[in-house]
Amino acid sequence: MKTAFKLLMFTLMVTAFYTYIGQMVPQSEVHPPKNLEIRSDLTTEEMIEVGHEIFAGKGTCASCHTIGSDKPGRFPDLGGIGANAGGRKPGLSDLEYLAEAVYDPGAFIVEGFSPGMPAADKSPIGLPDHESLTVIAYLQSLGGTPSVTMGTKLKYASSAAPAAQSPKEASIAAVPAAAAATAPQPLPPAPELLQRHNCMQCHSLEKNAVSVGPGFYGMGRRLSAAQIYEAILNPDAAIAKGYPKGVMTAALKGSGFFEKASAAEIGAMAEFLAAQKGKTEAKAGTKARAGAKKKGKAK
Repeated sequence: MKTAFKLLMFTLMVTAFYTYIGQMVPQSEVHPPKNLEIRSDLTTEEMIEVGHEIFAGKGTCASCHTIGSDKPGRFPDLGGIGANAGGRKPGLSDLEYLAEAVYDPGAFIVEGFSPGMPAADKSPIGLPDHESLTVIAYLQSLGGTPSVTMGTKLKYASSAAPAAQSPKEASIAAVPAAAAATAPQPLPPAPELLQRHNCMQCHSLEKNAVSVGPGFYGMGRRLSAAQIYEAILNPDAAIAKGYPKGVMTAALKGSGFFEKASAAEIGAMAEFLAAQKGKTEAKAGTKARAGAKKKGKAK
């Protein structure tokens, strides 16, 4: 009877704790990536503009890549990539290299960087071919001259993708009817997303909590949002000390996480976890002891 009572009390305390976290932690309203109307007759300039928007939004490229920065992010800086892409990998033109980087990023790793970039056409990013073409156009424009068009056929492109017969049909095909009919809805708070996707079954936000996976407490002091995002997409890229390889990957794939979670949801969870800096009890204790000594000397 006592054991059952203790379990009940523990459950109530945990529920109250996460309710408190959800109420107290400031949440920004995050919208899922919007569907873009991409016509089959876009001009090069229009493709660059759309590609830039996808790069910074739905494609989540800007979370790990910088452009023209002396301090690159998790993956290589892309400043001037349009001019030097053709010389990155022997035998590949700039277009072929950029297409490979989008569809098969693990095929070539720039020296000094680690693998882990997800394929843009796979879940959870899921860029269809016509969106990938615009991203490539944008990348080519960074120091180079775009040669890709909406009619360019890439060897990676899905053979199942329907070909639109006219600009009007292309725009209809590019925007799913159900998505176009409803306005984007704000995402739930990140703590709720963590619960919804069963993250809290193996991880904990509490200090010194014993859990199956690495603790979330103070995660923001160890990893950036971009690194956390990558850790979710490719858990085996870097394994926390003391934890076995392959467990999280198997759990995420087995639960269908990559089919259920959108890129926006993963981004929101990564930003939330990056904000978890933890309390500085040790520093506070040191200051308190120092203050007590000063008071003692004064007396």
